[in-house]
Amino acid sequence: MIGVIADDVTGATDVAAALSRAGLRTLLSLTAEISETASTAPADAVVIGLKTRSMPVEEAVALSLDALASLQGLGADRFYVKYCSTFDSTPEGNIGPITEALAAELGAGVVVTTPAAPVHGRTVYRGRLFVGDDLLDETHMRDHPVTPMRDSSVARLLAPQVSGRVGVLPLETVRSGAASVRDRIAQARAAGEAHLVADAVGEEDLAVIAEAVEDDVLVGGSAGLIGALALRRPASLDALPHRTAGRTAILAGSCSRRTLEQIGRFREEGRPSFRLIAGPGETADDLADRAVAWWDEQPADASALIYSSSPADEREHRSPALGELYERAAGEIAVRLAERGIHRLLIAGGETSGEVIRALGTTTAVVGEEAAAGVPWIHDTERGLDLVLKSGNFGSPELFVDVVRDGAEAR
Repeated sequence: MIGVIADDVTGATDVAAALSRAGLRTLLSLTAEISETASTAPADAVVIGLKTRSMPVEEAVALSLDALASLQGLGADRFYVKYCSTFDSTPEGNIGPITEALAAELGAGVVVTTPAAPVHGRTVYRGRLFVGDDLLDETHMRDHPVTPMRDSSVARLLAPQVSGRVGVLPLETVRSGAASVRDRIAQARAAGEAHLVADAVGEEDLAVIAEAVEDDVLVGGSAGLIGALALRRPASLDALPHRTAGRTAILAGSCSRRTLEQIGRFREEGRPSFRLIAGPGETADDLADRAVAWWDEQPADASALIYSSSPADEREHRSPALGELYERAAGEIAVRLAERGIHRLLIAGGETSGEVIRALGTTTAVVGEEAAAGVPWIHDTERGLDLVLKSGNFGSPELFVDVVRDGAEAR
């Protein structure tokens, strides 16, 4: 069984989608401790989605080790540490410290890692991460409010976070085949390198890397490499659960360029939207009161958007506490909408999704059809909720409109 530890819930749904796409029966847990129901469900892979991307390093490591113990208890024997395909982190972590702690616990040697995910336009060449045609540090991620990315070299980003040496697995080695990759890993081990950042610019490159490392106890990266590893396992999934019809609530907290485009397209169509703007001294409950009062004024069958997302120039002087306030408000809004019978929710942004999941109490979900690549519907059968947890950068500009239209047309 494959066990995956993801550093946020949208990353967990991304990797769960990749595993399901490969035909593996995949269980998604949104807490480090697996529920009793989940522990008895048949699965080829189990994904645990945490909220460790931006929490203090020691807490993130401890929670990840708890997740590892849970996966081992289920019988997982191969493990994957999943992080964002834009390598969201600070010089302190948390990608490196989590990886090293898991490696130490598992007795892993060299850990091969790559954020490459060609399906999402993320590629690595000469150890440098590209988003589309641009180097990482030349994209919108340069001004990310929590993890500003000011370098495109994955090795340089990783090195300050870890105690072990970091090397690069170059594209020419990957293109020479799995045997050459295994030789490079052996060389890294002899040279005392503990982390090997792999180049990959296409799915065929990930397939070669997957062939070389499929027996390794621990591998790291985005959903790209785990998807390639999954394709080397026998498929056993017959069918995915279908999404349901109905009114959709969209809660957006991500400030990524793509989410802002999705908000803009939704509003251009004249669909109802409400922007959360906190006044002096307002609490999350105050914001939720206003948002839900606005929702209650909408037509009974109208899907609608509630958002706190804003462009970089408007966030320049915003304190981190304000972002946390908006996240708490999104969680409270989701709870109140669920109480009103809304069972289809699309949440945009990793931190926002984590808070919404916590507030709703969702701990285990079944992975369903994808609303977009890496953006699956997940089904909380215990609460009767259908959720899309969207990483900020994922989906086409039409995603919000498409999801709402799909819910209406399927009635």
